[in-house]
Amino acid sequence: MSGVDTVRGIAYQQAQGVLEAIGLLEDPTLRSVRVEGTDDAVDIELLTRDGTLHHAIQVKVRALDYTWGESALLAVLKRWAMLPDAAHASFEFLTDGRLGPSGQRVQQALEAAAEGSTGPLAELLGVGIDESVYIALGKARIRQDPYNTSALLARAERQVAAMLPSARTEEDLREQATKAVDRLFRALFDFASNPEPQLREMDRQLIADLLGVPAEQSPAQRWSAVRERYLEAARSYIDHDVIVPAVTSIQVRDTSVLRQHTSDGGQKLRVGELLGGSGPVVLAGRTGAGKSTAACILRQQAAADGKVVIMAHAESYLPGRLGALTADGLAAVLNEACPTATGDQALSDSNVTLVIDGAAEIAEPTRRAMQQELLASVSAGHGARIVLVGRDMAAIRAMLPTSVSPEMYRMVPLEYERRVELVERATTANGRSCTPHMARAVVTTLDKTLGDAAGNPLLFSMAMALLDEQGVPRGRAGLYRAFIEQLAARSGATAISAVRTALGIVYARLLNDGRRYADVYEWHHLLSQAASTLRSVGLPADVSALDEAARRCGLITSLGWEQTVVPMHDSFADYLAGAAHASGAEPLPRGLSAGDDQRMLFCAEIRGVDEATAALVVRDLPFTAVALAGHDRRRLGQEAPHEVAALLRHLSSAQDQAVVMSRLKDGRVLALRPSGAESAWVDEARAFELAQTRHAAVVDKDAGPLAVATRLWRQEMLTRLRQPATLAPRRSEPGQTAAEALARHTEQTALVVHQLIDFVAPPGHAAALRAQVGPQGLRAVIGHPQQDTLSMYTPVDYQHGDDTVVVEASDGPSFPPGETWGCTTLEHLLDSPPTAMAAQRVREAIEALTTGSWLAP
Repeated sequence: MSGVDTVRGIAYQQAQGVLEAIGLLEDPTLRSVRVEGTDDAVDIELLTRDGTLHHAIQVKVRALDYTWGESALLAVLKRWAMLPDAAHASFEFLTDGRLGPSGQRVQQALEAAAEGSTGPLAELLGVGIDESVYIALGKARIRQDPYNTSALLARAERQVAAMLPSARTEEDLREQATKAVDRLFRALFDFASNPEPQLREMDRQLIADLLGVPAEQSPAQRWSAVRERYLEAARSYIDHDVIVPAVTSIQVRDTSVLRQHTSDGGQKLRVGELLGGSGPVVLAGRTGAGKSTAACILRQQAAADGKVVIMAHAESYLPGRLGALTADGLAAVLNEACPTATGDQALSDSNVTLVIDGAAEIAEPTRRAMQQELLASVSAGHGARIVLVGRDMAAIRAMLPTSVSPEMYRMVPLEYERRVELVERATTANGRSCTPHMARAVVTTLDKTLGDAAGNPLLFSMAMALLDEQGVPRGRAGLYRAFIEQLAARSGATAISAVRTALGIVYARLLNDGRRYADVYEWHHLLSQAASTLRSVGLPADVSALDEAARRCGLITSLGWEQTVVPMHDSFADYLAGAAHASGAEPLPRGLSAGDDQRMLFCAEIRGVDEATAALVVRDLPFTAVALAGHDRRRLGQEAPHEVAALLRHLSSAQDQAVVMSRLKDGRVLALRPSGAESAWVDEARAFELAQTRHAAVVDKDAGPLAVATRLWRQEMLTRLRQPATLAPRRSEPGQTAAEALARHTEQTALVVHQLIDFVAPPGHAAALRAQVGPQGLRAVIGHPQQDTLSMYTPVDYQHGDDTVVVEASDGPSFPPGETWGCTTLEHLLDSPPTAMAAQRVREAIEALTTGSWLAP
């Protein structure tokens, strides 16, 4: 390790020690913290009131170019497991570094052991391992905390500020907190250097004295005392941070959701109905769909009913500190600092709901850390109810234990009549008359401009804001550019072109790490790099001026105590990054992840699609290739059949098939995939001859290679998902009860679904499609047949879940109270044969991942 890395490691360890010492004051069961613990196996130890070890931590930094692997991690874990305290204390390996593939296997094995499954851990440890090691490692975990020392100390200052006696001004409070943390930081250095273990121990009274705070939490700061004040404030609180400032007045304030994976076609629900059950909830929706607004509405409506909903921003989460994130959510509404201990107490309250917004948009290591922290409470069903909100349904679902089946919802796009209503309301609010006919004319104009995105609340609101001043440009990229220029003009911000480019470079680099946010220190570093890039091409760029202009017009804002810098809306980060790629200010990344689809689409809309972009997207984000193909206007040259064939190898599981193309007399192109041929252009006669035996696709004359590839892929999908015509299914076999018939039908449908996914998914991407299809298990209670005015029907209450199928008659065990169940009929569930129902579910999932109605006949 270099000298620089050594210093960085010491500072990082000390900062983590400071946080643990402050956290000790907020945990009444702990007495002291000891630094530089036993035999180099432990760096920080937390001791209980009776002096026994409660929790041990080893802290390690890792250079950016290196990852943690299996051998290094197992060596640390085994060394800990052999210590006497390992029998009763918990342990964590804490690092700012990344895990390699083998390191991730170790992390996953520890997570499984914590849930009682020691098989994966046993496989890693091998034979000859004492049972005590398995017991010890069942209480061990690996925690990744990528925040730098400055960001960790900023969090410490915020926690101390919440404990300090009230200061005259906010500035005085910050100064006191900074000085207090500095004193503790220096004291920990002195204690760590003492050779005597008992003299490296710092008790809670000494910590409190160094910080100038009480050694025990103030009664006024306990959750029981804060709860009513929070409810009163939440009833009228509106979080302006989650709404683009210029469109606040026309933002939708009454959003709707659909329950995902229902058997009744998806009944539209009000946001408040998210809290109808008792288990965890997942709310997903595309960028700009109104998820954050829905969370604000949920908090406000719940408070009006006397229920506590705390909304927190995932971007502010520090690994291992969910209580601090909850305290941030309380502080935002109370408009006062809130101790972490209060957040921890709220988390343990089963009458509280914690909404974590942006859960799918945080970096993967941070997401895994949050998953670990949620594991125990969600699995046991204890404490606050968790609602996770984000873009990617699969990514959010993976954050919850596999042993629970969350309620899953998706946002409902703005319907036509709702858009008309919004136009009428906004026009009237501006002091002008607006008849329904006039409003419909405006909506027609906006719909033509926005196309498929007309139902997106954010984009529709932005387009309305631009309508009066300059007209609405066509396309999403033009809309974002014009809207940013409007923000700059209204705020008086200057040099907005340089600001756009600099922010684009910053967000592109952040997105390469899977996030759209940074602590204030990293933000300044990245913005300095972007300014240097601008200066290298002759553009004047000052870091302070760029940051000030971006903040003035609202393009960036800060969460918490100026700790985390975020865009005004995550879609602006996508647009700015895509524009930076399109202009060449920042190169495309080497690889893409699930959250990169939008920046690639913005890039393609601005500059079109080239061969490198098409190859990158079909390899890493094959479902996004369908939307990207609409921007591919490259001329089909001599090598086009070979490029199309190469693209299809990433899209289609039907490998090693050539692509034959022919230009028709009207300029369009006919393409097909014959077996036993070579990729080439052929004349029209030969192409029509081949088309007699193979499915062919005809594309417009200005379609590029990616457009051809996705059309051929669509033909293949349609063929594979097409089901033969069948008679209406038999309701049940002879001697079979209704419950047995439904269970059998469900099991057969699930089997066909999994077979179809393996058959149609792009190579290496079956997991993404399987997650989108959703759980195929079923819990159902069948009622007694009933008669209405038209026919007999049999009611069914049901829940979709993972894998298992349990169907009971109405006189069987009732479903648990408090859970949310759907209602349908047995006739509806058995209306289609399993093969047809499975094909429909897979088709709907593919269209959700690509574009709506892509597979429509």
